[in-house]
Amino acid sequence: MPNSTLLRVAVSAFSAAALSASLSAQNSVPSQKEETIVLRPFEVSAEKSNGYKASSASTATRTNTAIIDIPQTVDIVTKEFWSDIGATTFDQSFKYLANVFVRNRYAGNGDNVSLRGFETAGSISVDGVRMGNNKRDLVGYERLEVVKGPPSAVQGRAGGTGLLNYLLKKPELGVIASSVKYAFSFDEADSAMHRLEFDANHAVAKDSKFAMRVAGSVQDGEDYIKFHEVRSYALYPSFRFRITPRTELVLTSELLNFNSPSREEGHGFAIYPEKARRRVGIFNNATDPITALGLPYNFNIAGPGSEDKNKIANATLFLTHQFAKWLDFRQVANIRYFGYDQRYFTGEDNTRIVANSQSQAANGWRRGQTYQGDLIARYGWKDVLTGMTMVGYSYDDGAQADAFFNGVPNAPFNTLNMAAIKAAGNSAGFYSGRVANLPIATSTQNNNYAYGQYVQQDLGFFKNRLLLTGGLRSDRSATGTSSRITGLRTAASKVTLNSYRYGATFKITPALSVYAVKSVQNDATANLARYNSLIPGDPRLTEFFTVSPLSELKEIGVKGEALKGRLSFTVTYWEMIREGSTINVLANGVSQGQNVTFGTVSVIPGAQSKGYELTAYGSITERLSVVANYTDLNTSQGFTGQQNSRGWTAASNPGRIPLRFAPDWNANVFLKYSFRDTKAQGWEVKGGMAAIGPLLTQITGFGLSKIPDSQRSFDLGAAYRWKNYNFDLMVTNLTDDPFVITRDQAPRTYRFSVSTQF
Repeated sequence: MPNSTLLRVAVSAFSAAALSASLSAQNSVPSQKEETIVLRPFEVSAEKSNGYKASSASTATRTNTAIIDIPQTVDIVTKEFWSDIGATTFDQSFKYLANVFVRNRYAGNGDNVSLRGFETAGSISVDGVRMGNNKRDLVGYERLEVVKGPPSAVQGRAGGTGLLNYLLKKPELGVIASSVKYAFSFDEADSAMHRLEFDANHAVAKDSKFAMRVAGSVQDGEDYIKFHEVRSYALYPSFRFRITPRTELVLTSELLNFNSPSREEGHGFAIYPEKARRRVGIFNNATDPITALGLPYNFNIAGPGSEDKNKIANATLFLTHQFAKWLDFRQVANIRYFGYDQRYFTGEDNTRIVANSQSQAANGWRRGQTYQGDLIARYGWKDVLTGMTMVGYSYDDGAQADAFFNGVPNAPFNTLNMAAIKAAGNSAGFYSGRVANLPIATSTQNNNYAYGQYVQQDLGFFKNRLLLTGGLRSDRSATGTSSRITGLRTAASKVTLNSYRYGATFKITPALSVYAVKSVQNDATANLARYNSLIPGDPRLTEFFTVSPLSELKEIGVKGEALKGRLSFTVTYWEMIREGSTINVLANGVSQGQNVTFGTVSVIPGAQSKGYELTAYGSITERLSVVANYTDLNTSQGFTGQQNSRGWTAASNPGRIPLRFAPDWNANVFLKYSFRDTKAQGWEVKGGMAAIGPLLTQITGFGLSKIPDSQRSFDLGAAYRWKNYNFDLMVTNLTDDPFVITRDQAPRTYRFSVSTQF
């Protein structure tokens, strides 16, 4: 073997991410024009999607890898699809994805996303940098990539059940283009919203080495729930500088100012309208006092004053350099800040028309910095062997401070009579004079740092017909927590965490592959408070317990591309075990002499999820685009002891029940047909359906209860392009029905937009 080859092998002695750019290019399926797609190791956003189809992803591998070569499920949502469905917010970003549901439409601090029946918190990255949960505006993003199953062997610490990675828009060299969009929406609850978007890319000339881009939005209006106002400002400036043909610098930034509802106010079933309550068997009867009130869609028992003020600032620098044709390097540096101030009220007694009422507030901030480096070496021997080795590191340090306030409003607002509120027209005047009693419950500061290193080895045999991949990652972290009230250190820990993944892909043809993967991730042992939302001084607030989370995924599947590369499809079967999962069950009770709604956190024994998914996305013809999927889901957990007189009980259950918010099946389909001419002028029509099967949901005061019937939601729209103007009308939730899983959806909503490019 030549000395140069030996040197290349030596440089790549440790391993980590995915097949090289050249390897990926060899495996890419030709497009309709038989043009080979050339993939750069670290750049994904430059790839133009074909309809709703994307050919490559970076989230599962850290490199730009053909999806057909990745031995794990990766779902991708493009900005074209967001535009067609009118998506602008976090929860809308994964609408029509298989088996992905959000806990909170407003995506505040600490909200969860359910993936394949498991809930994952804080498992959100932007361009591969873990950011944590906060509100987002899709105007600044190119796409979303969702990895289902443990991602940490390559991607770094994240939720054990999956990862959502958003890719920001970046400047394009040699392009001068701008667009503006205005949208107006209103719904059956008489709320309205105005929104203005812009996106401008500027390069000095076609051969320019420098480009800049800025996207942003301004939004003002009301949510469908009464008293919920929304005002937001978003700005995403970015710069690109190609220093040499082998060296490039990209700077992205995110500046957001949100004032929005803190959550679904009174978010238990007590606030849901009659239509939603009748979905649940224990409430679908003539004797239920709250259901009998016939509450309207926009009813808000908690009244005005619920708001969440967020300020977000992030900046990330990407430096890429090619030392040689076989050796690439990337360095990433990120700084970030997130500040919030929340105030909200609750009333969640599902059994009486007079509900317990609480005042709650929280404020705090978190800041941090991250540095990541990746080195990729590619090598091969004739047509027998190709390979890529990637090694990398990451360093994070940050701090977080939180203060939580919890109390009971002054009488007569310490209890809320739903019948009286409805009779008064659910008006703001009804709540005049309410005073919140908010003693501080806790105030802490957390300081942490973490260092991770990983290695991944990819090998291709026999002209890359057989692809093998393996990755190993180790992370060390240290955390210290102090009380800002007493000034004393309350907790400290140092942990070492290890994750691994190995898989294989066999290319039956260049457009069809079969794969298998095993991925394992352990998380740090954590001490959790047993109770929350109790009044300060309650002795139960001192009760803690310990969990040691571990996730293990086994998955096999078939991936392919059809119709001359226009359509991608996947058939997947998976089994995942999650140990150390917890559940927060809400109940009504007494704390410090006051009626309150409080949560009890307990461990879910032996949580499991398995099933199969069928997905297809892309274009069936040059005029017909599609996103379609179906999931058959089988989940189970050890019975945790929640009892209700008309639902699950220890006597009626043999010891295992399904996971909450995990429907027996779910299906989504969205279609768009274009009547436009060769100059892209004319009509498009579009529409979609989302459906879920029976599921267990969490009911305050009852624990887990069954929603026995399947549910469906329909959207329909049309767009017309005239010259440089595009007119779009989208109607969501056509039947004006509830769609209850982790949260209810808005009533029938009409959204009209006009946009232009210049």
